[in-house]
Amino acid sequence: MDWLRVILFGLLIWFHFVVFYPYQPEGLLALPYYFIVSVMHQWRLAALFVISGMGTAFALRRRTWKQYVRERGSRLGLPLLFTVYILFFGIFEFTEKTTLLFTVFPGSEEMPYGHLWFVYNLLIYSIILTPFFFHVKANPEGLMMRMTRSAMNIRGGLGILIIPPIFLSINGILFKPWEFGEVGMWWEFPRYMIYFLFGFLMISVRNEYFEALDKIRISSSILTPILAVSWFIVSNTSGIPDVMEGGWVDEGYPPFSFNATMASIIQSFHAWFWCLLIFTWSSKILNHPNKYLAYLNESVYPTYIVHMHVTIPMIAILAILGVGFFPAMIIATPMLIVGVLSCFEIVRRATLFRPFFGIKGGQEKVMQLFPFNSTQEKPLTVLFALFSHSLTLGMVIVLMLLLGILGG
Repeated sequence: MDWLRVILFGLLIWFHFVVFYPYQPEGLLALPYYFIVSVMHQWRLAALFVISGMGTAFALRRRTWKQYVRERGSRLGLPLLFTVYILFFGIFEFTEKTTLLFTVFPGSEEMPYGHLWFVYNLLIYSIILTPFFFHVKANPEGLMMRMTRSAMNIRGGLGILIIPPIFLSINGILFKPWEFGEVGMWWEFPRYMIYFLFGFLMISVRNEYFEALDKIRISSSILTPILAVSWFIVSNTSGIPDVMEGGWVDEGYPPFSFNATMASIIQSFHAWFWCLLIFTWSSKILNHPNKYLAYLNESVYPTYIVHMHVTIPMIAILAILGVGFFPAMIIATPMLIVGVLSCFEIVRRATLFRPFFGIKGGQEKVMQLFPFNSTQEKPLTVLFALFSHSLTLGMVIVLMLLLGILGG
């Protein structure tokens, strides 16, 4: 799970650069590029919500419901508020941004939290599903767990292959016609909550879940590419505008039709099979310790928070210089990695800033890092702390200026 979090968030940073870069591929490379990017967009966030649901199941083993809600509020809420009011300048439009923060589905152009909509949705899912989570925790042999185990034990892994995408298909068929789904809003809101919920349930029956993954490794490897091609063809030939994004009723098309229904079914099975494909192979290949994993896993949240402040100025600079798509991607990819990890290295040493960037632990964790771990002298420790906090404050100001000047 930790490896997948690192890999998927890394893909997310890369994805945001390539899709927002103004000079897109043309000619022979255009079709494979758009195929890869559009297919990836269907499953990468879905997989992250599944992983978040799994992480929730592990977290609940050591927490009461009050501890869980409190931890979700601080771990997700503090970085969210910091991003809205500081990194995105919301403090200068406090009333407007606060109103939008509590507006149901404000739209991609108006949402004050930007790319942190993932965190925003995850916070809401965590809170509203808390009673259900703790009911399941308190009843390990209850109806829900028995049903989940039964689904995992269906012959050939058919339960894990078919049951979740049926629920996802029903959601798409019923809710997708009415509004364009974007960044977790409208029909996508229940869609990602279903992924989150199934992640929680599957890992809660751990043995049966991993046994089911072993059963479907070959079948998912065969069917997923077929579904990817089918999804790509249907999304471009259905005759219904935005058939995969939703909202075609506003274009004058009927809400329910054979083409729309088939598109929702293919979309749901396609995204779910991608999730299963990466889970089944990662459980076989990535299920081992690594000395770099703890560091990379800790860096995921803070680098996700700042990555748009690094990505957008880089896009602006390369575009102004007229750099083509592929040279820009080759240049930007390592620079983005260095940029976001540099921000992480700076902020992880500033005790007061760590919670606002989603980094666990306080002073005791900072004291284990260089240069704090190189001395026992109190004056030097204080000096290092002052320097670290000043450097972090300067970093925040620079990121805001870069976004304000080049992002505009």
